[in-house]
Amino acid sequence: MKRLPKGELAVKLGHRAEEILKGTVSDLVLKESENKTEQDGRGGFGNSLIFEEMGLRYLGPLDGHDLPMLIAALEYAKSCDQPIVLHVLTKKGKGYEAAVKHPEKLHGVGPYDVKTGAAIKKATHIPAWQDVFGETMVKICKKDSTVVGITAAMPSGTGLKKLEKEMPDRYFDVGIAEEHAALFACGLAVQGFHPVCAIYSTFLQRAYDCIIHDAALQDLPVTFCMDRAGLSPQDGPTHHGMFDISFLRCVPNIIAMAPKDEDELVDMLFTATHEKHPTFLRYPRGAAEGVAIKESPRLLEIGKAEILRPYADNGKSKVALFGLGNLNRMAREVADQLASKGYDVAVINPRFTKPIDENATEYFGKISDLVVTFEDHVLPGGYGSTVVEFYGDRRITTPVVRIGWPDQFIEHASSVDVLRERYGLTPEAAIARVEEALPRSAVDAGERQEAVA
Repeated sequence: MKRLPKGELAVKLGHRAEEILKGTVSDLVLKESENKTEQDGRGGFGNSLIFEEMGLRYLGPLDGHDLPMLIAALEYAKSCDQPIVLHVLTKKGKGYEAAVKHPEKLHGVGPYDVKTGAAIKKATHIPAWQDVFGETMVKICKKDSTVVGITAAMPSGTGLKKLEKEMPDRYFDVGIAEEHAALFACGLAVQGFHPVCAIYSTFLQRAYDCIIHDAALQDLPVTFCMDRAGLSPQDGPTHHGMFDISFLRCVPNIIAMAPKDEDELVDMLFTATHEKHPTFLRYPRGAAEGVAIKESPRLLEIGKAEILRPYADNGKSKVALFGLGNLNRMAREVADQLASKGYDVAVINPRFTKPIDENATEYFGKISDLVVTFEDHVLPGGYGSTVVEFYGDRRITTPVVRIGWPDQFIEHASSVDVLRERYGLTPEAAIARVEEALPRSAVDAGERQEAVA
């Protein structure tokens, strides 16, 4: 065509006619798609010309459940010599009626009844961590008009569904956009609000730049509640929350906490909403500890640990156990067994990973024969590393045993207990490591004291 008189113009007109035709067909398809959205939740995402104008071929919308058509489209795309956009429409849960009716509920599940889709749960009166969080948010929002809740498309998983139901004007779902959730929270904070942004620990990694440059650098009163901190065994390595202590402890201005039980979670959330700095709470998936929640929450002293079990000062080998968050229960179990073996054991609930309680950490480091840290987190850069670094700076030479997850991605499993057994996060394994690491001189001194008595 270009060789003919006015051929260049003919080519341009031809391309223009093609664009008009595509636009017309696309509009018709999208109108049909919008009608389908009303009928079955499917729909398009705008005019195809935007892709053509960027030099991309566009094909669609395609029915993602029509397998032969989808395969043909993929084969065609493979043969193209230029970038191509395949616009595929699918319906979440298609083929399984229970999932179609309850797509969010069956997004990620444990054991469930195949006929009804109902979860099969063990009979228990113990609430899940996220449910405690959700109920507490409602109570706090009713008393404090500045507090709002934000989720990134996980209202049920984070527990904020309760806030959406009872106080929809104080609830925001920004969709699967964690960076936007963090920035939106910062924007609200500079306008006098105190946003509580509930995001799974693993997904908060997507907003790390926003945490540093927008929340922390501006020192804004935003609270981030990191659900699924630790293991999410049935979801696997993409969902385990193993890294938040590490990536947060190097950021200035922040406060980071980990509750040992649901009552302390309520206190920490209440405390966080009264702070003028970025605050972070980490707690696991699943049932909490079964501890009664007091009528009114109390403000916690920032950076102050809780001494649950002081030394008996009975002349025996002293072992200090720092049990962080949900592993505090394991620390208490280990303490009971070590005490029965003749050790003098102290148990500390650190509460804070930043700032740590320097006075308590130094005190037990100086008077103990061994310090043990427990954390539901990867060991490199975790809470135990914080303690070791602190002792190094203070020239405290007491040996430290760190109980936590190894420097690797942890696989799927049917339960938390399976993985803890596999990787040595059990009371029995911890006791063996204590007895192996305890200086022989300390053990001998304890035995001599016992013999004299």
